[in-house]
Formats: sequence, structure tokens, C-alpha cells
Amino acid sequence: MKNKFILIMVALIIAGSWQVSTVFGEKQDEAWFDFFKKDEEKVEQKHEEHKGLHKHEAWIKYKAKELGIEADGKDLHVLAKEVKEAKLLKKAEELGIETEGKDLANLAKEIHHKKVMKEAEKLGVDTEGKDSKQLAEEVMEVKLQKKAEELGIGTEGKEKEELLEEVKTAILENEAKAYNVDTDGKEEHEIVMEIHEAKIYEAAEKLGIDTEGKNPEDILNEIFNDYVGKAKELKVFPFEDNKDKFYLEHYMEDRD
Repeated sequence: MKNKFILIMVALIIAGSWQVSTVFGEKQDEAWFDFFKKDEEKVEQKHEEHKGLHKHEAWIKYKAKELGIEADGKDLHVLAKEVKEAKLLKKAEELGIETEGKDLANLAKEIHHKKVMKEAEKLGVDTEGKDSKQLAEEVMEVKLQKKAEELGIGTEGKEKEELLEEVKTAILENEAKAYNVDTDGKEEHEIVMEIHEAKIYEAAEKLGIDTEGKNPEDILNEIFNDYVGKAKELKVFPFEDNKDKFYLEHYMEDRD
């Protein structure tokens, strides 16, 4: 049961963060930041945060190494915050956003708005006179309509939430079928967990990892610690290209 809970958390974290990427499925390297509580929250909440944080130690240390952050001897929570800050600064630089004198919260909002604008322009959504929230909603609706059509789902007369639910369900069922996961009588989070478990074992096989006596969490940690380069090259979980991540992240966040 404990391992299943951990897998659900890993699935949620890797799938993406709606708060960070409202209109596009960000890659997993930014996704786990939603796991952190705000600095002003109570001490006991922080204690729970530390407990959960250690489940993702390998992932955090991998990101620190990728960003050139020294990890040795650092408290994991401190390291995670350093990685978060470095990621935001890097993203701001990529988008041409000035970072001097800005706190992380405001910088994150500015990054989000810039990405929404870029996505709107790509999709031909008019940006004139619209705030970030309104624009993000419109972009989401356009992407949702396109995805529904791709899946053969009728859109006429359907509210956004109804259509989103149908799209998410169709994507999940397709993924389950691809990985021979039986969906009959199962809750959605159980299906998600089993799909991710299947992907972990598939990744292990492609990477040549011996799985004897190892649970999925052990294998995932081994991938982060020893097989990142090869996993990226082969594009296996958790470094797969998942064009449907945008929709699935909604799916799982609804059930968090």
C-alpha cells in the first residue's frame, strides 16, 4: 500500500503542474514545485512537507546536478528551493524577462503570462485587452477543442468541463490499452498508478536494469541516479515525450 501511494505521488508530480503551466503541459522538470508549501505556513505542515520531500530525493538531486547546484551536505528542503529558484531564473532568461529586484512569486507570474502570450499567438487567439487569466482560459478552450476533434469526440453543445472530462477519459483509456492495464471497476487514480508502474518497468527493460527484488520506486530512483543520459536518449519514462500531458495533468490534479 505504501509503495502504491508513493507511485501515485510520483505520477502526480511528474505529470505536470497546472499552477506553473496553465495552458501547456510543462516537462516534468518544473512539475514537482507544486509539492512545496508556502514559507508562511505552519511548522507542522512543514514537517509533513519534509517527509514527502524525501520520497523524491533522487529527482531533486538530479535537477540540482543538471543546473550546476552543489548538493553535498545540504538540507533537502534548502536544495529543493535552490533548484526552484534556479529553474525560474533560467526560464526567465530564456524568455527575455528581466529578473533584477523581482521576488520569485512575481517572477513566476510574469513567466506564466509570457508563455500564455506565446501560446495564444501560436494558436491565433486574439490577446488584445485580455488579462492573463482570461487569455489562459481561451487558449485552453482552443487546445481542448482541437484535442477533442483529434480523438473523435463531439464538441457541440458541451460545456468546457464536460468536454475536458471526456478528453481526459479517452486519453487515459488509450494509455491503459497501450500498456495492457485493465480499467474495469477501477478508480481513475488506480489506473494512472498502474500505467506509470508499467512505464517504469518498460523503461527498466529498455535501459537494461535488473528489476529482480526491486519495487517501482527503487527502479525510478535507479533511473535518476544512474541512467539519466540513456533514459533521455531513449525517451523512456520519466523522460518520455507525452503530447497528452497537458490534459492528463488536469485529470490527476482534479483528484489530488
